[in-house]
Amino acid sequence: MDDTSISKWECKNSSLHADCKVYRILKERWRNERESSEDDFYVMDVADWAVTIAMTPDDKIVMVRQFRFGTGNFSWELPAGVVDAGETAMEAGARELYEESGYKGDRPVVLGLVHPNPAIQRNRCHILLVKNAVKVDEGAPGLHEFFEVREVSLPTLYTWACDGTITHAIVHTALFYLREQIKG
Repeated sequence: MDDTSISKWECKNSSLHADCKVYRILKERWRNERESSEDDFYVMDVADWAVTIAMTPDDKIVMVRQFRFGTGNFSWELPAGVVDAGETAMEAGARELYEESGYKGDRPVVLGLVHPNPAIQRNRCHILLVKNAVKVDEGAPGLHEFFEVREVSLPTLYTWACDGTITHAIVHTALFYLREQIKG
């Protein structure tokens, strides 16, 4: 599909609007060629993320439950985090898996790549699969990180995704990729 058939956009300038520790907000002036209009838009400059589906030898998935400030509540999630500078997504995924859960396994395999919120964010989210994950110790959670860790069967996990126990959109996306991997 030719993207210019919709309309052509050009960024005229970009400036730092706010530095929020884990992301930066940029104010950008964009011009729409078709409408001959210009306006300011705000985008989040965020590092890439890695989300790890860790599958145990008996086909259970390692889940972590943690408090999330955005919702002011607890959330069941897959181990995940920022891809640090100089790190590959696979390295970040294995690191986050260990830090948050104490599990290690086979070398991560990339299942997919998504843009978490392309309307306002620039980053990508790498969806990884680690097979043969086993608990080696308690991990190494960072400051302000407290996790409940549980191995969950696939049928239970998909039930949680449908009944609202899991509400994190990226976890839902990762479960889609996992289902396709298992079918394929």
